[in-house]
Amino acid sequence: MLDDAVGPTGPEDVREEPAADAAEVVRLTERILHGLGLDVKATARDGPDAIQVDLAGRDGDFLLSRKGEGLGALQYLLNRIIYRGRKGRKIQVDCGGFRKLREDEIVEIAVRSAEKVKAGGEECVLSPLNPYERRLVHLALAEIGGVETRSIGDGFLKKIAIVPAGKPKQDGEPGGR
Repeated sequence: MLDDAVGPTGPEDVREEPAADAAEVVRLTERILHGLGLDVKATARDGPDAIQVDLAGRDGDFLLSRKGEGLGALQYLLNRIIYRGRKGRKIQVDCGGFRKLREDEIVEIAVRSAEKVKAGGEECVLSPLNPYERRLVHLALAEIGGVETRSIGDGFLKKIAIVPAGKPKQDGEPGGR
């Protein structure tokens, strides 16, 4: 009934649904995975900043191919579906410790590239990364002196240029991170 959803002062006083819990996230995750025909089980735990979902099963490798695109897509879907019309902690999905390995790999590539930039004075452009991965690079290289990072491109996936500190921006180059 519409009157139950709208408060006395109008639409801005709409009651919010309660935040998601780990059990709800597990049910939805398994429903999606089983709908895709994948033999994967989900477990979840409430963390301070996010609901952590861990996947295990013989079909888990399908989610990890192509640098974990399936894992990222599942995480995106879960967050969009669970938090439609309500607020709460983010949902983070991992399978077999892949997320930590990928984070370490990205940071390692960024640090090695930054060292080359410092040594040679020439900029280096990394492969396209999603927003989370770009943030990892920006944070890791902020602690390294002598280089700066700049995001290049539009859309979800962007490249990161690692440049010598103080190098002026090129014409048409977007500013900032």
